[in-house]
Amino acid sequence: MGRGGDGAGGVLLEASDGDTVGLGWAWGWRLVSYVVLLLLLALVLQGAVALIYPASIGELTVWGAAAACGAALLATWVMMSAVESRPPASIGLALSYRAARDSAAGSILGFALVSSVLVAMVAGGWLHRLGRAPGGSADLGATLYVTVLLMLAALFEEVAVRGYVFQVLARARGPTIAIGSTALVFAGLHGANPGVGWTAIGNTLLAGILLGILYWRTLSLWWVTGAHFAWNWTMGVAVGLPVSGLDVGAPVVGMTATGPSLLTGGDYGPEAGLLLTLATLVGIVWTARTPRLSRDPAVLALGPIIETTVERAVETGPRQQRDSGIRLGSEEA
Repeated sequence: MGRGGDGAGGVLLEASDGDTVGLGWAWGWRLVSYVVLLLLLALVLQGAVALIYPASIGELTVWGAAAACGAALLATWVMMSAVESRPPASIGLALSYRAARDSAAGSILGFALVSSVLVAMVAGGWLHRLGRAPGGSADLGATLYVTVLLMLAALFEEVAVRGYVFQVLARARGPTIAIGSTALVFAGLHGANPGVGWTAIGNTLLAGILLGILYWRTLSLWWVTGAHFAWNWTMGVAVGLPVSGLDVGAPVVGMTATGPSLLTGGDYGPEAGLLLTLATLVGIVWTARTPRLSRDPAVLALGPIIETTVERAVETGPRQQRDSGIRLGSEEA
């Protein structure tokens, strides 16, 4: 595949043929091995949680989310160490000075996108405050609990979907395939949620594309986890609206949505509404085009699986290297 240049911001979503050298079709068994290992570890760890806390079975709990995170991290550690001979942190979890900054920046992005939808709902007269129940300390404890739960859930999904899997796909088949494939998996994971419909699936697919582009441009799971977490937290904890059809409870300010479900999402929450579709599309354009994003040098120093692709990006020139660019739909024959 060819490469395209971009004088404005240099965003390249296509890898050259040289980027796939070294994997061949081995990427297939790598992904299968990872998924099988992840499922086995999740079964073991979730089973342990169920034995210790039987009441947690079938419920969304911090311990269950922590077990899922542990399974994803362990599966990644095994594959990166035993198969790839690379530091596990090279999937984008480098503990550097940028980690906290990237998490905060991602959180700002997720908060801004969802807040724009909430502001539009307020302007349309479709979002109404219910107030808070009494019992401040208990409410604070519940809010903190749900906050930790959402943080762990976001970390699990990002490590499982956009860590090792994304890097293997990007190295073997290019970033466009990696972004599209992981977005489809991400949407599929929400396909059984209560009240899900085609608009909700479509919006989740768009969110997966946004997060995929964000990961490709930064190689930082701190960035994408922060965005994912803040996206859910703003809906579910800040204002108490459903998150992907789920009522997470313990809102800071309880609110309810009325108005046309096609715009506001109805019982599924904003993620099933066209207002969020618009916000996500804006987010995709910004993420793909902004020169403010760059790859984490600490991750590059560890030698990620897609280092050949990274080297190609560096070869495009100083400006493209600075922008860590990927331009949607830009190819040269």
